[in-house]
Amino acid sequence: MDALGLRELNRLVGRHIEAFGTREDFKILLEIAAGQQQGNPPTLKQLLLDVSVPQSTLKRRLSRLVRMRFVIKRMTSNDRRVHCYSLPEKTLATLSRLIDDIRSFRWN
Repeated sequence: MDALGLRELNRLVGRHIEAFGTREDFKILLEIAAGQQQGNPPTLKQLLLDVSVPQSTLKRRLSRLVRMRFVIKRMTSNDRRVHCYSLPEKTLATLSRLIDDIRSFRWN
């Protein structure tokens, strides 16, 4: 792949990422989606370990994503003081469209 192809791929992915906000928001959503896919929705502590942003930034961005309904915040069943995060079907569908667009991208 040459520079023109990389530029086009960057534009394609960028259009999807802009739907969620910033690239940091997108990283947070990807970590939540990965944890959810493994059957273990992440807690704030797990996200702090997996996403390389300061704690205050992560909390602020998570609050914003919850308000915008891109993320669902729930109390864990075994410890009501701890919250876990998951993605609603709408957000998962948007991520799925991104994956489909990447798979159908002309890689030559």
